[in-house]
Amino acid sequence: MVKIAASSDNHLDINRVDVDQVIQAQAQVLTELHIDYYLIVGDVSNRFNRTLNYVDKLKAALPATQVYFIAGNHDMSHDISESELETLQHPNYLHNQYVDLVDTDWRVIGLNGWYDYGFAPALSEKEAADFHFGRFYDRSIDQTESDPQRFQRAYEQLKQQLMAGYQAHKQMLVMTHFVPISDDLLPNTTKPRELVNAMLGSPRTGALLEQVPGVRHVVFGHAHVASPMRQHGLVQYDNVSLGVQRRNDWPDATFIPSWEKRLKIFELNA
Repeated sequence: MVKIAASSDNHLDINRVDVDQVIQAQAQVLTELHIDYYLIVGDVSNRFNRTLNYVDKLKAALPATQVYFIAGNHDMSHDISESELETLQHPNYLHNQYVDLVDTDWRVIGLNGWYDYGFAPALSEKEAADFHFGRFYDRSIDQTESDPQRFQRAYEQLKQQLMAGYQAHKQMLVMTHFVPISDDLLPNTTKPRELVNAMLGSPRTGALLEQVPGVRHVVFGHAHVASPMRQHGLVQYDNVSLGVQRRNDWPDATFIPSWEKRLKIFELNA
Protein backbone atom coordinates (compact mmCIF):
# COMPACT_ATOMS: atom_id res chain seq x y z
CA MET A 1 0.00 0.00 0.00
CA VAL A 2 1.16 3.53 -0.86
CA LYS A 3 -0.01 6.50 1.20
CA ILE A 4 -0.43 9.86 -0.55
CA ALA A 5 -1.35 13.28 0.83
CA ALA A 6 -2.36 16.31 -1.26
CA SER A 7 -2.88 20.00 -0.53
CA SER A 8 -3.15 23.21 -2.55
CA ASP A 9 -3.57 26.95 -2.14
CA ASN A 10 -1.56 27.30 1.06
CA HIS A 11 -0.76 30.92 0.05
CA LEU A 12 2.02 31.19 2.59
CA ASP A 13 2.85 34.84 1.89
CA ILE A 14 -0.73 36.10 1.67
CA ASN A 15 -1.49 34.25 4.89
CA ARG A 16 1.56 35.85 6.55
CA VAL A 17 2.77 32.68 8.21
CA ASP A 18 6.31 31.90 9.30
CA VAL A 19 7.42 29.64 6.45
CA ASP A 20 10.15 27.83 8.41
CA GLN A 21 7.72 27.06 11.23
CA VAL A 22 5.15 25.82 8.71
CA ILE A 23 7.72 23.54 7.06
CA GLN A 24 8.70 22.08 10.43
CA ALA A 25 5.09 21.49 11.43
CA GLN A 26 4.03 20.05 8.07
CA ALA A 27 7.05 17.74 8.00
CA GLN A 28 6.19 16.47 11.47
CA VAL A 29 2.56 15.76 10.52
CA LEU A 30 3.44 14.05 7.24
CA THR A 31 6.08 11.94 8.97
CA GLU A 32 3.71 10.88 11.75
CA LEU A 33 1.11 9.94 9.12
CA HIS A 34 3.73 7.84 7.28
CA ILE A 35 3.04 9.62 4.00
CA ASP A 36 4.95 8.16 1.05
CA TYR A 37 4.13 10.93 -1.45
CA TYR A 38 3.09 14.53 -0.74
CA LEU A 39 1.49 16.36 -3.69
CA ILE A 40 1.46 20.19 -3.67
CA VAL A 41 -1.22 21.24 -6.13
CA GLY A 42 -0.23 24.88 -6.71
CA ASP A 43 -0.45 28.32 -5.14
CA VAL A 44 2.24 28.05 -2.50
CA SER A 45 3.14 31.73 -2.85
CA ASN A 46 3.08 34.77 -5.13
CA ARG A 47 6.67 34.28 -6.31
CA PHE A 48 7.99 31.17 -7.99
CA ASN A 49 11.38 31.47 -6.28
CA ARG A 50 9.67 31.46 -2.89
CA THR A 51 7.73 28.38 -3.91
CA LEU A 52 10.91 26.60 -5.00
CA ASN A 53 12.63 27.54 -1.75
CA TYR A 54 9.69 26.16 0.25
CA VAL A 55 9.63 22.91 -1.73
CA ASP A 56 13.39 22.43 -1.38
CA LYS A 57 13.29 22.99 2.38
CA LEU A 58 10.24 20.78 2.88
CA LYS A 59 11.81 17.95 0.90
CA ALA A 60 14.99 18.23 2.98
CA ALA A 61 12.83 17.86 6.12
CA LEU A 62 11.07 14.77 4.69
CA PRO A 63 13.74 12.21 3.78
CA ALA A 64 11.23 9.35 3.76
CA THR A 65 8.57 11.17 1.69
CA GLN A 66 8.62 11.99 -2.02
CA VAL A 67 7.44 15.56 -2.63
CA TYR A 68 6.05 16.78 -5.96
CA PHE A 69 4.52 20.10 -6.92
CA ILE A 70 2.90 21.93 -9.80
CA ALA A 71 2.43 25.68 -10.26
CA GLY A 72 -0.79 27.54 -9.61
CA ASN A 73 -1.62 30.94 -11.03
CA HIS A 74 -0.11 32.70 -8.00
CA ASP A 75 3.17 30.80 -8.27
CA MET A 76 3.28 31.82 -11.96
CA SER A 77 2.91 35.54 -11.32
CA HIS A 78 6.54 36.52 -10.61
CA ASP A 79 10.11 35.17 -11.06
CA ILE A 80 9.18 32.77 -13.87
CA SER A 81 8.34 33.10 -17.56
CA GLU A 82 5.78 31.16 -19.54
CA SER A 83 8.51 29.27 -21.41
CA GLU A 84 10.37 28.50 -18.18
CA LEU A 85 7.22 27.03 -16.67
CA GLU A 86 7.11 24.59 -19.57
CA THR A 87 10.78 23.60 -19.58
CA LEU A 88 11.92 23.86 -15.94
CA GLN A 89 14.02 20.91 -14.82
CA HIS A 90 13.59 20.42 -11.09
CA PRO A 91 13.43 17.02 -9.37
CA ASN A 92 10.18 17.86 -7.58
CA TYR A 93 8.36 19.77 -10.37
CA LEU A 94 5.78 17.49 -12.01
CA HIS A 95 4.18 19.74 -14.67
CA ASN A 96 3.52 17.71 -17.84
CA GLN A 97 5.37 14.79 -16.28
CA TYR A 98 4.54 11.67 -14.33
CA VAL A 99 5.90 9.40 -11.63
CA ASP A 100 5.09 5.71 -11.38
CA LEU A 101 4.54 4.59 -7.80
CA VAL A 102 6.94 1.84 -6.77
CA ASP A 103 5.50 -1.70 -6.55
CA THR A 104 2.07 -0.60 -7.82
CA ASP A 105 0.32 -0.08 -11.15
CA TRP A 106 -0.41 3.56 -10.21
CA ARG A 107 0.89 6.63 -12.02
CA VAL A 108 0.70 10.22 -10.74
CA ILE A 109 0.42 12.77 -13.56
CA GLY A 110 1.03 16.47 -12.96
CA LEU A 111 -0.24 19.38 -15.05
CA ASN A 112 -0.38 23.06 -14.13
CA GLY A 113 -3.40 23.62 -16.39
CA TRP A 114 -5.26 26.80 -17.35
CA TYR A 115 -8.78 28.07 -18.12
CA ASP A 116 -10.80 28.73 -21.28
CA TYR A 117 -13.88 30.63 -19.93
CA GLY A 118 -15.96 27.45 -20.33
CA PHE A 119 -17.59 27.77 -16.92
CA ALA A 120 -19.22 31.06 -18.05
CA PRO A 121 -20.56 30.18 -21.51
CA ALA A 122 -22.75 33.28 -21.83
CA LEU A 123 -19.74 35.61 -21.69
CA SER A 124 -18.06 36.71 -24.89
CA GLU A 125 -14.37 35.95 -25.19
CA LYS A 126 -13.69 39.70 -25.23
CA GLU A 127 -15.58 40.28 -21.96
CA ALA A 128 -13.64 37.52 -20.23
CA ALA A 129 -10.29 38.58 -21.67
CA ASP A 130 -10.87 42.21 -20.69
CA PHE A 131 -11.53 41.10 -17.12
CA HIS A 132 -8.47 38.85 -17.05
CA PHE A 133 -5.98 41.33 -18.44
CA GLY A 134 -7.57 44.39 -16.86
CA ARG A 135 -8.63 43.44 -13.33
CA PHE A 136 -7.91 39.78 -12.46
CA TYR A 137 -4.83 38.77 -10.49
CA ASP A 138 -3.50 36.79 -13.46
CA ARG A 139 -2.85 39.97 -15.45
CA SER A 140 0.64 39.95 -13.90
CA ILE A 141 1.50 36.55 -15.41
CA ASP A 142 3.82 36.39 -18.40
CA GLN A 143 1.65 35.21 -21.29
CA THR A 144 1.93 35.41 -25.08
CA GLU A 145 -1.22 33.47 -25.99
CA SER A 146 -4.91 34.05 -25.47
CA ASP A 147 -6.48 32.11 -22.62
CA PRO A 148 -8.25 29.65 -24.96
CA GLN A 149 -4.95 29.07 -26.78
CA ARG A 150 -3.06 28.55 -23.54
CA PHE A 151 -5.75 26.20 -22.30
CA GLN A 152 -5.66 24.21 -25.55
CA ARG A 153 -1.93 23.67 -25.14
CA ALA A 154 -2.51 22.36 -21.60
CA TYR A 155 -5.41 20.22 -22.83
CA GLU A 156 -3.22 18.56 -25.46
CA GLN A 157 -0.50 17.95 -22.87
CA LEU A 158 -3.00 16.29 -20.55
CA LYS A 159 -4.44 14.19 -23.37
CA GLN A 160 -0.98 12.89 -24.29
CA GLN A 161 -0.14 12.08 -20.67
CA LEU A 162 -3.45 10.27 -20.14
CA MET A 163 -3.13 8.24 -23.31
CA ALA A 164 0.43 7.25 -22.38
CA GLY A 165 -0.82 6.11 -18.97
CA TYR A 166 -3.66 4.14 -20.56
CA GLN A 167 -1.30 2.46 -23.01
CA ALA A 168 1.00 1.54 -20.11
CA HIS A 169 -2.01 -0.06 -18.32
CA LYS A 170 -1.75 2.33 -15.38
CA GLN A 171 -4.31 3.47 -12.87
CA MET A 172 -3.93 7.23 -12.80
CA LEU A 173 -4.06 9.96 -10.17
CA VAL A 174 -3.98 13.41 -11.78
CA MET A 175 -2.93 16.61 -10.02
CA THR A 176 -3.88 19.85 -11.79
CA HIS A 177 -4.36 23.29 -10.29
CA PHE A 178 -7.43 24.55 -12.12
CA VAL A 179 -11.02 23.39 -11.64
CA PRO A 180 -12.18 20.51 -13.89
CA ILE A 181 -15.82 20.16 -12.74
CA SER A 182 -18.64 22.58 -12.03
CA ASP A 183 -20.16 20.81 -9.01
CA ASP A 184 -19.15 23.42 -6.44
CA LEU A 185 -19.13 26.63 -8.50
CA LEU A 186 -21.71 29.29 -7.71
CA PRO A 187 -24.38 29.80 -10.41
CA ASN A 188 -23.76 32.37 -13.15
CA THR A 189 -26.52 34.63 -11.86
CA THR A 190 -24.59 37.93 -11.99
CA LYS A 191 -21.92 39.38 -14.27
CA PRO A 192 -19.28 39.47 -11.48
CA ARG A 193 -19.93 35.79 -10.75
CA GLU A 194 -19.69 34.93 -14.46
CA LEU A 195 -16.35 36.72 -14.74
CA VAL A 196 -14.89 34.85 -11.77
CA ASN A 197 -16.19 31.48 -12.97
CA ALA A 198 -14.61 32.11 -16.37
CA MET A 199 -11.18 32.20 -14.68
CA LEU A 200 -11.57 29.00 -12.65
CA GLY A 201 -10.91 26.21 -15.14
CA SER A 202 -12.72 24.31 -17.87
CA PRO A 203 -15.42 21.63 -18.14
CA ARG A 204 -13.42 20.21 -21.06
CA THR A 205 -10.76 19.07 -18.58
CA GLY A 206 -13.25 16.99 -16.63
CA ALA A 207 -14.76 15.57 -19.80
CA LEU A 208 -11.32 14.43 -20.97
CA LEU A 209 -10.43 12.92 -17.60
CA GLU A 210 -13.65 10.91 -17.64
CA GLN A 211 -13.14 9.66 -21.20
CA VAL A 212 -9.78 7.96 -20.68
CA PRO A 213 -9.91 4.55 -18.97
CA GLY A 214 -7.65 4.25 -15.97
CA VAL A 215 -8.16 7.72 -14.49
CA ARG A 216 -9.31 7.13 -10.92
CA HIS A 217 -8.46 10.17 -8.80
CA VAL A 218 -8.10 13.89 -9.54
CA VAL A 219 -6.88 16.47 -7.05
CA PHE A 220 -7.17 20.18 -7.82
CA GLY A 221 -7.46 23.57 -6.15
CA HIS A 222 -7.74 27.22 -7.26
CA ALA A 223 -11.35 27.63 -6.05
CA HIS A 224 -11.16 28.01 -2.27
CA VAL A 225 -14.19 25.84 -1.67
CA ALA A 226 -14.60 23.24 1.04
CA SER A 227 -16.52 20.43 -0.63
CA PRO A 228 -16.88 16.67 -0.30
CA MET A 229 -15.42 14.22 -2.77
CA ARG A 230 -17.27 14.30 -6.08
CA GLN A 231 -17.68 11.11 -8.11
CA HIS A 232 -18.14 11.27 -11.89
CA GLY A 233 -18.31 7.78 -13.32
CA LEU A 234 -15.13 6.02 -12.17
CA VAL A 235 -13.30 9.28 -11.39
CA GLN A 236 -13.05 10.70 -7.88
CA TYR A 237 -12.50 14.48 -7.67
CA ASP A 238 -11.16 16.26 -4.60
CA ASN A 239 -10.69 20.00 -4.20
CA VAL A 240 -7.73 20.12 -1.78
CA SER A 241 -7.40 23.89 -1.43
CA LEU A 242 -6.84 25.58 1.92
CA GLY A 243 -7.25 29.22 0.97
CA VAL A 244 -6.82 32.61 2.58
CA GLN A 245 -7.54 33.39 6.22
CA ARG A 246 -8.83 36.91 5.67
CA ARG A 247 -11.47 35.55 3.30
CA ASN A 248 -12.63 33.12 5.98
CA ASP A 249 -11.49 30.11 3.94
CA TRP A 250 -9.83 28.29 6.83
CA PRO A 251 -11.79 25.72 8.87
CA ASP A 252 -9.78 26.61 11.99
CA ALA A 253 -8.39 29.78 13.54
CA THR A 254 -4.75 28.95 12.78
CA PHE A 255 -2.82 27.68 9.77
CA ILE A 256 -1.53 24.19 10.64
CA PRO A 257 -4.80 22.84 12.14
CA SER A 258 -6.61 24.20 9.07
CA TRP A 259 -4.08 22.62 6.71
CA GLU A 260 -4.42 19.28 8.53
CA LYS A 261 -8.21 19.34 8.26
CA ARG A 262 -8.10 20.04 4.51
CA LEU A 263 -5.26 17.59 3.80
CA LYS A 264 -6.49 14.83 1.49
CA ILE A 265 -5.03 11.37 2.12
CA PHE A 266 -5.25 8.44 -0.31
CA GLU A 267 -4.23 4.87 0.36
CA LEU A 268 -3.53 3.16 -2.97
CA ASN A 269 -3.14 -0.59 -3.21
CA ALA A 270 -0.96 -2.34 -5.74
